[in-house]
Amino acid sequence: MATTFKKLIRLPFKMSTKSILILLISVLLSPALMAGGGGGKDTVQALVVTSKPTTSSFDISSLSGKEIIDVIDSLLDLDAVPTDLVKEINAYAESKLLEHDYYVSLTGFYDPSIYPSQSMYQSWDTYNLYPYKESLREDDKEINLVLQDTVNFCNFIPPIKGLITSNFGWRDGRNHNGMDIDLHVWDPVVASFDGMVRISRYHPGYGRVVVIRHYNGLETLYAHLHRLKVEPGDVVEAGQVIGLGGSSGRSTGSHLHFEVRFKGKPLNPRHLIDFNNNCLISDSLKLVKEKWSYQAIPLGIEYHTVKRGEHLYGIAKRYGTTITQLCEMNGIRRNRPLRVGQKLRVGNS
Repeated sequence: MATTFKKLIRLPFKMSTKSILILLISVLLSPALMAGGGGGKDTVQALVVTSKPTTSSFDISSLSGKEIIDVIDSLLDLDAVPTDLVKEINAYAESKLLEHDYYVSLTGFYDPSIYPSQSMYQSWDTYNLYPYKESLREDDKEINLVLQDTVNFCNFIPPIKGLITSNFGWRDGRNHNGMDIDLHVWDPVVASFDGMVRISRYHPGYGRVVVIRHYNGLETLYAHLHRLKVEPGDVVEAGQVIGLGGSSGRSTGSHLHFEVRFKGKPLNPRHLIDFNNNCLISDSLKLVKEKWSYQAIPLGIEYHTVKRGEHLYGIAKRYGTTITQLCEMNGIRRNRPLRVGQKLRVGNS
């Protein structure tokens, strides 16, 4: 998508950013548009290959998703693009975007902004790492998020594969809001999900840091980088290099500090990601609002709700696992007291 986006920007006529994104999102991500039918690429190209701007002579709504993509491909090869045809494609693509519910299923509502999840956040700050007010959360109760949808090209890629050197939670007298992953200086660090870069700058504590906002409302943070490879506003795909590993900022050695946040509140990455296998625990996540943050629960995974008087040894024995595995799956310490109502992940499915 990134390559096509750059090509469209260079077309010999003016096209708004909103129109470009509507066109690309509708055509490339909508299941409705990707449905089969119609003729092949050669048939469609014969309709539009011309060096003179002209009006289109066919009904764009009669074409299949593949045929519309072929039309766009053919436009990129022309010396002069038929502006009326592009307007027709844009109008049709916008109408299809309003029909399909892919992004509605990710965010809970339609979001026409060029910024991911803008209707949820109401701001786009390219300097402050956590600019969000508590009022953003006041109406939240339970929120279901789609993390991975391979049908619609929404994938997950681990930011880097390495040894976990520090977990999420209490550390050195304060909260450690992410995971530290070992790496060597110059190792490539990649985006975990598709999204848009919101922050790419030097920070006194985080060093060279990148923050990406994703289409489901999550934000991921990548800190202590040696080099930055993206800028604010860049559209990135899962697996795209965003920086090179290092030890910038307040860091005692080369590693990646990786955070996952929702509306500015930190989530334990272990509640989303199986770091042993470098994959998501589940394709979907439920966020339950708590006083200070959110409880993240992967959907389809077996959990145990802690009752009064229960302890890790008894819970581990009940589910045929070990205290060490329970602590690892839930990112907790064995000597930390359990609280009544706390949910512990006890299985992989």
